[in-house]
Amino acid sequence: MIPRRPPHRLLFIGALAVAGTLVLALSPFGGSPTARASNPCGWVCSQIKHVVIIVKENHTFDNMFGRFPGADGTQTANESGHIVPMTQTPDPLAGDISHDSSAAVLAYDQGKMDQFYRIGGAIQHGQNVSESQYSPDQIPLYWAYAQHYTLADHYFSSILGPSFPAHLALIQGNVDNVIDNPHIPKSKSFYPNWGCDSVPQNVVRVFVNGRYEEVRPCFNSQTIADEANQAKVSWRYYSPPKGKAGYIWSAYDAIKHIRYSSQWSTNVPHASDFIPDVQQHHLAAISWVVPPFGYSEHPPENMCQGENWTVNQINAIMNSPYWWNTVIIVTWDDFGGFYDHVAPPSEGPYALGPRVPTLVISPFAQPRYVDHTVYDARSILTFLEDVFGLPHRSQFDRTVNPISNALVSQPIPNMHQTRQPLILSPLQCGSGSPPYSTRHARGQ
Repeated sequence: MIPRRPPHRLLFIGALAVAGTLVLALSPFGGSPTARASNPCGWVCSQIKHVVIIVKENHTFDNMFGRFPGADGTQTANESGHIVPMTQTPDPLAGDISHDSSAAVLAYDQGKMDQFYRIGGAIQHGQNVSESQYSPDQIPLYWAYAQHYTLADHYFSSILGPSFPAHLALIQGNVDNVIDNPHIPKSKSFYPNWGCDSVPQNVVRVFVNGRYEEVRPCFNSQTIADEANQAKVSWRYYSPPKGKAGYIWSAYDAIKHIRYSSQWSTNVPHASDFIPDVQQHHLAAISWVVPPFGYSEHPPENMCQGENWTVNQINAIMNSPYWWNTVIIVTWDDFGGFYDHVAPPSEGPYALGPRVPTLVISPFAQPRYVDHTVYDARSILTFLEDVFGLPHRSQFDRTVNPISNALVSQPIPNMHQTRQPLILSPLQCGSGSPPYSTRHARGQ
């Protein structure tokens, strides 16, 4: 087991701005490729042929799994030193909670994690929904996965901020210095495209060497897709298409040499194509799967419907031969304004961000296991590089713990008998959540 990094260190943003260049070198904003062993995760990586990364929206660990037995969770929140009980999260919420960089830095409060109640949208209909959490019977399907496979309780979001940089981190390990979502200056209108497809006026705020700037949200960074191309490893990024809600999360739209290449049409299919591709035996070695907005769990969207969407994607894999050589990682992109009590490791004024839930689902996952290892998006990307022998072209610090720590390290006797998949039945949303049902759960 790789030693766990220190939980956090408290920094003042003003002091960090003076040392901006050093901050960038140590944070997911940049860094040079770091050499790693050719296959440091050994036997288990040799068994894996497919990795599927399902990316959901805007929840913290305490919001979803704060009550999970054995996990580093809490049922109380810190409000400027006053400890209060967390309320139950409504499903759906009345509206969104602020979670841009300003809101995140306010909530973080130099590591005290005690100002969530003050961010915009925290109070809805008289309830503090920022400091709220779901009960197990509200999210029984996610709870079942956590009980049967591996739940990572120290996976941190990549940024003290929102979705756009968080999604960049999941394809390239760094955020191109971005700290917020794209916007049109002096405009309150919402534009549905964020990357290279966005209108010329669209800009995004970056923090470089202690200075704030605004640039076009269209970059040319090297990504895991470029590494996969060089290694002749197949990849696809499933997401909502242009013109549909959720297209903003199609991260490769922000990568110029992918967006304007032939791979845009061949390797960035619609989210609805994922299940047919699995059923027709066209699963790529590396897949990112991003849901349509209505199934994203981004407030105020319905958690129940989003949970069902996730289960349908996972069931497709579990009902196929791919189950036996696949690792499924379900993660959430950013904190979404929800409370979390664990201060993130500090690698700069905007990194890292609060914990987000992460599930590792596979016959190779450590069963019924809460993994306390410190992870972030780079942990997934180093794992992809280890499994598929990818060259290190993307610029990020690879001295992080790889997500392979959540997997077994030795051969599994009688795997086809002991590691049968956990097939879950979707919930009936809107009229209460009935108990989930399982099939083929033996050995899990």
